[in-house]
Amino acid sequence: MSECHCRMCEHRTVTLPKWAEVGRRRMPFTRRRLGVYAVFLALLGYLAWAHYLFLPDPVILLFHRPATQVTSDSTPGDWSMVGRDLQLTRHLPDVVQAPRGRLLWTQDLGRPTRSPPTVVNGVIYTGGDFKVLALDAETGQPIWALETSGPVHYSLAVTGTNLYVGLRDYRLLALDRRTGEELWAFDAQGPIVTSPLVGDGIVYFGAADQVIYALDASDGDVIWKREIEGNLRTSVAIYDGKLFAGDSEGNLHILNARTGQDRLRFRTPTPVSSAPVPTNGLVYFPSGGRLYTVDAGAWAIPGQYQFKKVWSQLWVWRIPGIPQPPTQTGGKWRFSTLQSGGIVGSPAVTPETFYVGDSDGNFYAADALNGTKLWWFEASAGILGSPVVLGERVYFGDQDGILYSLDRNTGNVAWQLSLGGSIEVAPVFASGRLYVRSDDGKLHAIE
Repeated sequence: MSECHCRMCEHRTVTLPKWAEVGRRRMPFTRRRLGVYAVFLALLGYLAWAHYLFLPDPVILLFHRPATQVTSDSTPGDWSMVGRDLQLTRHLPDVVQAPRGRLLWTQDLGRPTRSPPTVVNGVIYTGGDFKVLALDAETGQPIWALETSGPVHYSLAVTGTNLYVGLRDYRLLALDRRTGEELWAFDAQGPIVTSPLVGDGIVYFGAADQVIYALDASDGDVIWKREIEGNLRTSVAIYDGKLFAGDSEGNLHILNARTGQDRLRFRTPTPVSSAPVPTNGLVYFPSGGRLYTVDAGAWAIPGQYQFKKVWSQLWVWRIPGIPQPPTQTGGKWRFSTLQSGGIVGSPAVTPETFYVGDSDGNFYAADALNGTKLWWFEASAGILGSPVVLGERVYFGDQDGILYSLDRNTGNVAWQLSLGGSIEVAPVFASGRLYVRSDDGKLHAIE
């Protein structure tokens, strides 16, 4: 920089160097650029805020960690939880020797309950009228019984030497499965009306207090709990780090399984009637007689539903310039039955096909990815329970008490067996046998 000084007028002139002149001509912070920067920073901030909501809660991760990594997911030869695996698929692809339909034994358990059995290491665990039972899987004879304060209608979950059962007196019990001795108890705020399951050391279940609970499987300490809009009436499911639960208000909830943080709530007009089944990148669940599918990886930011609700109302009022609102986030396709009856139970799902029955007695096989019907079979009465897929066969019961075995590729009958009482809960399979409860209070073993 140089300076010129006039002695007559005392005027001073400053000459800037070329680099400074160029910088002055190219002002970096014009109003237009500042506006662009502001919009860009706002967009980055919004994206960071939206995605931060789905980052795991560091407080729960650090200070509410389960002491073990036990799971109720079944090992080969056993059926250790409702639905067999954490996704509740009820599918065993590698069964070579299928049951032939011969009744091995029948055990009368007294007044009937709707507790599907679990079978581990040759022992059957099931709920009865004011009791929990352990039976010899070979003979059906009792090993031990634990008195409870009411009937037990839900499946038990087994991990190692522990057995977990929910009761209508608000308690979740952890028992020594060898003796039935109580290890610990947790008091919820309402009757426990779902089957528990255990994943990565956490026991998950729901109660009639509009809360989903996640407890440390070793001692019952609360890892997290989440209030929801309705009551849970069916088991939750775990898939790809997420928890799936359907409630009495028709909502499917998708949460972070480790922290309980909300990811998505998908709404239907009627209560969810049976447990969701997340697999194949989708979650399948029945509501109002239909089978819904939702993207299992979908998520929505808080307030998105309320925003769409206002948008929809403005569109209904035909406000000028308001476009048609988009559909619910995550929604895929629906499967409806051919007759007047509706779907009540959860499907059994393989990578290629799902299988489900309806209350009119129609049983369907459909493409698992798009819902295209492949074949259907007419049973003698309504089908309320879920089926089981074992190798190349699919098995289910109806309200006339008939247990069916069909070729899962064609729907042709392999065999059928009358068990007397209505079959309204899903059969289970362990060590080469099917175990089936009927509503006359009996448990049957079929090989």
